Parts: sequence; structure tokens; C-alpha cells
Amino acid sequence: MSSPEVKKQVEEYVEWQCRGKAKVTHSKPEQTYNELGVNVTIWNVKTDNDGSWWVAQGDLPMNLYSQDQAYYFSTDEVFSFHLGLMLRLMNDEANQPDSYIESISPGVELPLVLRRKLSLASEKLNEAIEIEEIQSIGVICRETLIELIDYIYNSDSFDGKEQFKKSDVKNRGELVINKYLTGSDNAELRKHIKNLLNSAWDYSNIITHSSSKTKHEASICLTITIAMVSSLENLLDKYFDPLSGLKCKKCGSRRLIIAENDKTEDLLIICENCQYGFIKE
Repeated sequence: MSSPEVKKQVEEYVEWQCRGKAKVTHSKPEQTYNELGVNVTIWNVKTDNDGSWWVAQGDLPMNLYSQDQAYYFSTDEVFSFHLGLMLRLMNDEANQPDSYIESISPGVELPLVLRRKLSLASEKLNEAIEIEEIQSIGVICRETLIELIDYIYNSDSFDGKEQFKKSDVKNRGELVINKYLTGSDNAELRKHIKNLLNSAWDYSNIITHSSSKTKHEASICLTITIAMVSSLENLLDKYFDPLSGLKCKKCGSRRLIIAENDKTEDLLIICENCQYGFIKE
């Protein structure tokens, strides 16, 4: 049986993912699995305005999977996918934190202290055994996310800026993501980056305060945090790149360059594929 606290946590998680557009009307744990020393419960959650969801909750980061889009038909399939995803994060050498740090986008100069913190966490992870050492990974990930959002948040103006504390990563982060990833074309990407931020923040706090997590869960926590840093750097790259999303108006190619334009301050874009030129204001 799951405790009322866990039930509340699951329901609040689903409502958060629905961004306040739906309320949970029913939730119950359908099945609990214990494989490879990991306990995961699959919850069946219904909402009033955003369909039905499977929620994987337990020793691994919580995540939800739609029941309405025919991706996951049973609790067994949800658990298999969820466990497989997390095991890949844990065991795939290419996704280990010490190598993944190198993949963070170099295009936008976020504070070097962020990379230093992540490198420090990676070093600590290699030697982590005791509970306090595992918890320290969560602390560093938490501090990294706070400084990441704080840096971007304070580099520009945001409506309602005075309403949120520095540690309110979720609300500050939502404003940041909404500002730098606008429009209906970016709706799905906006949603996924917000979900990633939410997961990184929640799980770093779980690792920080847990007395039962292991090196493997700490590795997942660090990997998710690094992915969040990389995602926001790429988001800023996209926002400030004058060629982002542009295609040649003649042939449709994206092989574009910015040429000198002495006549106006508008950008003169040249297609390297067909040599067609056009103005971007």
C-alpha cells in the first residue's frame, strides 16, 4: 500500500505537468515492480481535462506516460520502458557525466562556475560510497540549477521578477523558457524542457535529503542536471542565432551565410546552395 504522502506527491506531479490546466480526479497504484534492486510503482491517474496517465514512481526519477496516445498499453510496458531508459542513463558509457560534460554547447558563455561545479560533482561521483557523499552530489546539482536559472534570469527583464526567490527554480525557469522559446511551433519543445527542469530540480532535492539512494541514482541526478544545462545553452544559441529557422526563399536550403550590407542595417542573407540573396530585418 502506498502512503497518502506518496499519493499526494504523484497527484501534484501530474497537475504540475499539466501546467494548471487540469486536476486529478482519480489515482491509484496499479502494480509495483522490484528488479535490479529498484522499486517502481506504476500509478493509474485520471484528470478532468488532460486525459489519463501512467506515472512511474519510486527509486528512479518520476515520469509520466500518456494512456491516450497508444504508446504504452500496460503497466508492464510502462515499467519496461521506464527502467530501460534509466538503465541506459546509468550504464551507457557515452552518457556518463564525466564524458557528457564535454558535450555542453560552447556557443553561449554561461558562467564557468557551472562547469566547475559539474566537473566537481563528476569527480565526487567516482569515489562516492557513503550516504553523505551521495547526498553531496544532489547538493551540487541543486546549486548548479539555482545558479543556472539565476544567471539567465538576472541578465534580462522578466515580468513579475520580484515575486520569486532565487531558489524558486521552477517558476523562474518557466519564465526563462517561455521568453526564449516562443510561438506555437515551439510548444512541444517548451513543454519538454520545462519537464526536464522540473525533473532535474525535484530529483536533486531527493538525492540531497535521501538516506537510501546509491551511486547509481546520484549518477542519474547528475546526468539530468547536465542535460538541463546543455538544453538551456542550446536554447540561448537558438534564440540569438540570426540564421536559426531560416530557409532560402528560392530553393529552401538552410546553407545560409550573412553577407555585408552597406545599404541598410538589415541582414543580407545569401544561400550557399543557389546564391540567392534576401533581406532579414
